[in-house]
Amino acid sequence: MSEPDDGITVLHVDDDPAFTELTAAFLEREDDRFSVETATDVGEGFSVLDRTDVDCVVSDYEMPGRDGLEFLEIVREDRPDLPFVLFTGRGSEEVASDAISAGVTEYLQKERATSQYTVLANRIANAVERYRSKRALEASEKRLSLFIEQSPLGVIEWDDAFEVVRLNDAAEGILGYEEAELVGRGWEAIVPGDAEAAVGGVVDELLENRGGYHSVNENVTADGETIVCEWHNRVVTDGNEVVAVFSQFQDVTDRRRRREELDRYRTIVQSATNTILTVDESGTILSVNPAVERTFGYAPEEVVGESLTLLMSPEVADRHTAALERYLGTGERTLEWEYVELEGRRRDGSTVPLSVTFGEADYGGDRYFVGVIRDTTDRRARERELERTNALLSTLFETLPVGVLVEDTSRNVLAVNRRLLESFGMPGPPEAVVGADCERLAEEVSGSFAEPDGFLERTNELVADQLSVSDEEWRLRDGRTLARSHRPVELPEGEGHLWTYRDVTDRIERERRLAALSDVTRELVTADSREAVAEVGVSAADDILGLEAAAIHLYDERRDGLVPIAATDAVFDLVEGLPTFTDEGSIAWRVYREGEPVALDEVRNDPDVYNPETPVRSELYVPIGEFGILIAGSPTPEAFESRDVLLGEILAGNVAAALEQLERTEQLRDREAELSRQNERLEEFASIVSHDLRNPLNVASGRLELLAETCESEHVPEIERAHDQMADLIEELLDLARRGEWITETEPVELDALARGCWRTVATAEATVEIGPVDRFYADRSRLQQLLENLFRNAVEHGGETVTVTVGELDGGFYVADDGDGIPEDGREAVFTAGYSTSEDGSGFGLAIARQVADAHGWTVDVTEGREGGARFEITGVEFVDD
Repeated sequence: MSEPDDGITVLHVDDDPAFTELTAAFLEREDDRFSVETATDVGEGFSVLDRTDVDCVVSDYEMPGRDGLEFLEIVREDRPDLPFVLFTGRGSEEVASDAISAGVTEYLQKERATSQYTVLANRIANAVERYRSKRALEASEKRLSLFIEQSPLGVIEWDDAFEVVRLNDAAEGILGYEEAELVGRGWEAIVPGDAEAAVGGVVDELLENRGGYHSVNENVTADGETIVCEWHNRVVTDGNEVVAVFSQFQDVTDRRRRREELDRYRTIVQSATNTILTVDESGTILSVNPAVERTFGYAPEEVVGESLTLLMSPEVADRHTAALERYLGTGERTLEWEYVELEGRRRDGSTVPLSVTFGEADYGGDRYFVGVIRDTTDRRARERELERTNALLSTLFETLPVGVLVEDTSRNVLAVNRRLLESFGMPGPPEAVVGADCERLAEEVSGSFAEPDGFLERTNELVADQLSVSDEEWRLRDGRTLARSHRPVELPEGEGHLWTYRDVTDRIERERRLAALSDVTRELVTADSREAVAEVGVSAADDILGLEAAAIHLYDERRDGLVPIAATDAVFDLVEGLPTFTDEGSIAWRVYREGEPVALDEVRNDPDVYNPETPVRSELYVPIGEFGILIAGSPTPEAFESRDVLLGEILAGNVAAALEQLERTEQLRDREAELSRQNERLEEFASIVSHDLRNPLNVASGRLELLAETCESEHVPEIERAHDQMADLIEELLDLARRGEWITETEPVELDALARGCWRTVATAEATVEIGPVDRFYADRSRLQQLLENLFRNAVEHGGETVTVTVGELDGGFYVADDGDGIPEDGREAVFTAGYSTSEDGSGFGLAIARQVADAHGWTVDVTEGREGGARFEITGVEFVDD
């Protein structure tokens, strides 16, 4: 029993007075701090809350009038943090989910054992302790806030996950964030990516309280600016655990930036690939970077103190000496020394092409000059390569599969290829068009378009607004469609325009057919009769294949004839009207039976299907699965291409799918309606059992335990055993009711692995199991698990603690057998009856549930004598996976 402490007042609301009285007795016995107030409905519960300072509310779910969740929602309006425990016998995922959503502190399901009151007492005590600790912490935090807000340095409080809890005004000013923008975010929010590794190490040390108390690192402000801050960190612990970290910091960016800028300049000069040197007014080299060795072969120390002419070829030195001396002496900038290309001299006497740039500088009153010398050997090689590339691009330009035209900034033709001229029937060659006025050229070709004015207006709009577009489609008068793209381009002399034209006539026609096929599929899905499906299919054949006639024949009631159901207005020239086809050798019947499409142009030499006296035409026969055929015709010889036949097959397949769906729809609706009615009845039954049987049994069990403490009687164990049997019966009955008789989804299951898992969950004592290989089959995994567990439990219960259970495959299914005493032949059917049991402790529902699971799958379960004696349960009708 707990030591005396501050009292805890508990309000328990339950519509069963006997249960509330019992609960109060157990709670006050578990913890002497508890004082339990009781109420039998929500209204009485509010009365207690109004007159009593309650520390925790315990409430049932199902009560007359308002239920426990409604009580919780109203309590939360005035007491959002008051501990609230939902203690109910109505246990379901739905109730638990609703309780959590409404803000319940604890959710606990009633049980028969009195140990539930120990659990309840612990939950109440823990919840109240958290509630009181939270209120004490709030007072402490007010004092801490005064220190943080008055600090002249930036201050951030971090939690034990190093996420921001708060920051003061000074921190907001340094980082540029409002407090609300950072609260809840980690330290990464104010640290640039390249500094995360270093800062992460500091964070790890602080969270382990072993270092990181002072650091200098980069941070990033709200507007993206990177700054450098100096940090002083303090760790708050609760025993050995870090609960918070407080950081004071200041911006030291300018101080570090000045030092880093100087280091950066030094690094740039030293690592530059070009030679960088300084010379005085006399032309003497004062300093040079290491690149001088790569360009000239001299080490830097060999060059310093020498004349700049050391690095020039003799001819260049003679020609430029006077100009160099004048520039260095007077600072007069001449063309030769602002930028010049010349030949340099290497240490080995060879020459190297150079570009040289000089600039004047002043430092501490001294005047000197900085020069950059670049080896242009690679550049000259690239220039030669560029010339070759230009020649290749010119060839490629002429061989492109699209028409291309480039305008310069004055809207004159800069380049055009032959494909563009051919697209508009313009005379060539392309060279003759270069330089032409593009506006006048557009006017000349506009007559080729179905909308000439629209073409010109859009062209001028794209140019004026510098718009980029891709694949704008324009219809030509001759029926073709061109896709035009436009993009502004940067040219040396300014903005230009790149136009491309591509013939997409074939692609558009393919897309039209596919779109039409997609629309037809949607129409077929909504068709509600065979005739409606046929009408949609015939209309689609006419539209998608572009044929003059089409018809659909479906089988008749006896399935010995193909009857015309729908047809276009036009009929075939080969027949008068639309005949009914029977098994008399017609091509239509042969296609229907063989299931392969036939285009008459492919078999015109076959006398069975082609009549030389008939005018030449094309006909297509496509089977609609088992339902009939689609017939389409065209007056054009050889009109059907392979893609037309494919589209016909797809269309016919969609029609077949729609007809099959029609056959299944009605049956599916009936089954779903029956399933819905059954689920409603089962849910109502389960609710009654859960609330009206469990509660009285819990009260009886609790009273019995209190009675056993005050008197000894030989009747107490018998009553306890009766209570156990009643509880088991209730659980079995609920399981039987809630599982239902339907299974909606199955999956491939490996029986051997599932059976081993089930065996581990059953109390098997010294019993053993032998599981043979069984091919994978389709089943509801959880329901199959229930079937196996019940059969295993039945074998151990009736076969003895040392029984051996065998699982194996048989023709059309699997079996579960044991070597126990077996079941007499005249009692084998009775064992599947709900409530029937030959065991004194059995509930009689285990095998009834097993048969229910089998029936739900559409399987059959029978019991026979096993090979080793005992009982053998055979489950057949299983659908194995076709691997």
